[in-house]
Amino acid sequence: MSQCYGQVACNSTEEAVLLLAEAYDSNIQDLKNELHQTRRVLDRQKGKKESPTTLMEFTQFLDPYQDVFYELFRLCKIAVVLPVSSASCEQSFSSLRLIKTYLRSTMTEKRLSSLAVLSIESKRTRALDLDKFVKRFAEQHGNRCIQLL
Repeated sequence: MSQCYGQVACNSTEEAVLLLAEAYDSNIQDLKNELHQTRRVLDRQKGKKESPTTLMEFTQFLDPYQDVFYELFRLCKIAVVLPVSSASCEQSFSSLRLIKTYLRSTMTEKRLSSLAVLSIESKRTRALDLDKFVKRFAEQHGNRCIQLL
């Protein structure tokens, strides 16, 4: 998206964006204008900043201009959350099945949903500092006693 190496690469990228736009009822004419202007903005910033190389970086690049590039930013947000394969969806259901066992079937939907997010995002979860959570819980719930076995 950020750089086109030859006319064929630009055309195929633009075609893919337009196909996505048709699927999500975007204003095609506005989108074509936004694509043209985005290329101009990226060309002007080549020497100053490093161009975005991934879809996520490109979406973050567009964030300050989301009112100007409304259709393109909207499509980028959609594309970022689309699963690349069904594996991520299957993993989510597998994690949900592990969490909701027979003994835990009485938990509320909110708690189940929160546990599912923690399980699915296990890499991020492991990186969290649990001491901060314990301190925050203790500050918010001063009348509760946490017993550690």
